[in-house]
Formats: sequence, structure tokens, C-alpha cells
Amino acid sequence: MLGWHISVFRQTDGGSSPARADSGQGTHLAVWQTDLGGLDWLDELVKNGRAIDLGGDGYPNGYTAQAQSLIPQIAGGPPEARATWVYGPNDILTDQWEGRTAIDRAAADDCRPDEWLLVVAWDES
Repeated sequence: MLGWHISVFRQTDGGSSPARADSGQGTHLAVWQTDLGGLDWLDELVKNGRAIDLGGDGYPNGYTAQAQSLIPQIAGGPPEARATWVYGPNDILTDQWEGRTAIDRAAADDCRPDEWLLVVAWDES
């Protein structure tokens, strides 16, 4: 399966400043699976100065952006999200595998517009 497993988290420190690659992951706001173009929307936010690319090698890649830039993008269904996830015949699935797109709308609504969130994207190739 080629694509990305993307999660958005609040920071454990309250998100008053941009996240770093090693920032603590707080409340899990959203999770979804995409195809290969699944990071294009994040790269566009970076290009427009509305997000910061934290780097990474796909295992994982990190981004940070304020809630006012991220929450509207994911609230109605994250960009490129698969409603039902796919997996390959050689994948090992545990009871921790989500298997579907999920958004914690109440937690997302609790975010301040200027709160910095952490995005973690794992390469699923």
C-alpha cells in the first residue's frame, strides 16, 4: 500500500509555540490514511507560510501549524482521507490499528485558534 498515515495532535505543553519534531503528543485530534498525494495540502500550507515543515524521512515526517489553519482543513473530512483504510497482504495488523478515519470534533473545537498543533505523517509504502 502506498500512501500516508496522518495524525494531528495537541501539544502536551499547551501549544503556545510551534511544535518541534520531538514535542510531546497530547490529545489525538484526528487520524486518517491517504494515497501518495496525501501530504500535498500540508506542503501547500508550508509554502503559504501557514505551517512549518519539521522534517523527517517518512518514518515519520512532522509538521506544525496553528489550529486556525489545520482544523478547518480536517473538520469536514481530512484532505485525501480514505473512509475505510486499506492494507497489504504482508501487513501485520495489531489491535492498535485504527482501520478508519476518525476526528475528535469536541477536542478540535476546544483548540484555541492560535494554538500550535503537531502533525505526524508515517510513510506506508
